[in-house]
Amino acid sequence: MRNAKYDLTNGPILKKLIALSVPIMATSFMQMAYSLSDTFWMGILSRDYGASGAVAAVGTAALYLWLSMGLISLGRMGAEIGVSQNMGRGDTKAAKGFAQNSIMLSIVLGVIYSVIMIVARRPLIGFFNINDPGVVLQAQQYLAVSAIAMPFMFVHNVITGCFNGYGNTKLPFYINSLGLALNIILSPILIFVFGLGIIGAAIGTVIATIVNVVLKIWAIKRYSGRPFEDFSFRFQIVKDKLVQICKWGIPVAVESMTFTFLFMVVSRLISDFGIEAIAAHRVGYQVEALSFMVGGGFAMAYGSFVGQNYGAKKWSRLHSGYKASIKVMAAYGLVITFILFIFAEPLVSIFLNSANEIQMGGDYLRIIALTQLLFCMEGVAVGSFRGRGLTMKPTIVSAGSNILRVIVTYALAATALGITGVWWGIAVAMTVKSVWLLIWHYINGRKLQRLDEVI
Repeated sequence: MRNAKYDLTNGPILKKLIALSVPIMATSFMQMAYSLSDTFWMGILSRDYGASGAVAAVGTAALYLWLSMGLISLGRMGAEIGVSQNMGRGDTKAAKGFAQNSIMLSIVLGVIYSVIMIVARRPLIGFFNINDPGVVLQAQQYLAVSAIAMPFMFVHNVITGCFNGYGNTKLPFYINSLGLALNIILSPILIFVFGLGIIGAAIGTVIATIVNVVLKIWAIKRYSGRPFEDFSFRFQIVKDKLVQICKWGIPVAVESMTFTFLFMVVSRLISDFGIEAIAAHRVGYQVEALSFMVGGGFAMAYGSFVGQNYGAKKWSRLHSGYKASIKVMAAYGLVITFILFIFAEPLVSIFLNSANEIQMGGDYLRIIALTQLLFCMEGVAVGSFRGRGLTMKPTIVSAGSNILRVIVTYALAATALGITGVWWGIAVAMTVKSVWLLIWHYINGRKLQRLDEVI
């Protein structure tokens, strides 16, 4: 019998959603904290240990690690949707089949991506046309060593998707927290004590990722709160399930990778305005994470809620869940809007010292603050689409708005607005995306309402 604790088709809706989303959000914040600490160690390595350009090298190589999240989401989305919908239907066997095939697919993709990163590390880093040979070498080394972690990273993310779809987000949070803590501890030891420098940072990531996946394999096979009574990694590949996983996952993978690529294009434009503009944008984007990490975490949790109730055909519960979720995220969006707009300069000044950088970063946050209410509400629409397996719709909107972002930012940057025009271009594209998604979701949601009225 299924554990009622992880059953999202019954019980108080808001309480279930908050319990589901908080661990996901907390993991996102921990990952951000690790990213900041890693940048800090690279800064010390560059400043005090003669490894000039360490921050730039890691930042360049990390873009390919970020790009991998698109392929990772392919298997993870198949696991989350397949497990949540079939658990809602009470079909544990089918749920387990989707989990197993998603894991198999993630292993294959992880190995392929790892090999590409290692073999093609020179042209991959060469794409950025970096003039400093030392930075290029360090970036290649970091990329090659980090690539070893790829298959393990793919697998542990898919297992996380299995637990999320089941309704147990706490266990992945505990294991991810342990992995991130281990990474944070290992990095300075390997970098400075063992004198491995930038390679030490990469080795720390590899070790922490392997520990993470080992613990998650144990969890899905032995932990009392696991989705399935028995789970084996020896199974028969089911073509129909693989096809369905790809139908769900490919749009999300394309969306993620397109965003990363176009983000790089806009970053290239920002670099034309100098180092201070780059610093202002990066810090502003990290501060903005207060919004998109919570919004993304809630969207992921809400997707599992929708998946289970959609599978169980509980239309009224879906409507109630949407109403409660949109109110919560709207309230959070208003709070973030206030914080980013009123405290823009003080927040930026935590990370930057130059008056010009602080001004540019403050301008960025105040402009972006105007998008936060709709952006937070957008996450509910995304979670609803994905929970029902309609992953193509958010992808179409995301791709369209990201192309618009490039066009508008380049157009406004060429005017007297300069770098401020770039900030406004980003804000315009974000607003169009949010409005588009919310309207499309409203129209699509009317179909579910009609189903409820018929029943």
